[in-house]
Amino acid sequence: MNFHYELHRRPTRRALARCGCRQLHILDVRAHELTAARAPEWEACRIRYYPAVGRMSICGPAGQYIGWADTLAAAIELLAHADTSQVLPENGLLNGKEPLQ
Repeated sequence: MNFHYELHRRPTRRALARCGCRQLHILDVRAHELTAARAPEWEACRIRYYPAVGRMSICGPAGQYIGWADTLAAAIELLAHADTSQVLPENGLLNGKEPLQ
């Protein structure tokens, strides 16, 4: 999947217009990874495409697992509406380290 091409498709533009204009800014686009910043913290979140699986993984600013999506439009909507205010124990961090208390 080419994220550069997908960003110009109509469903993705609609998803960005519907929920992403004020809440989501796209920072970086690579071959299989898109980095976006969410309001109000404006920390970087990742949408990564896995070609072997054929789906996209969505991760929050602290590495929180948000979910999987089949299309970029669905991934943008999940990211825009996800609650990433805290790291939940079942989500954990991607690097396996827990925050110090």
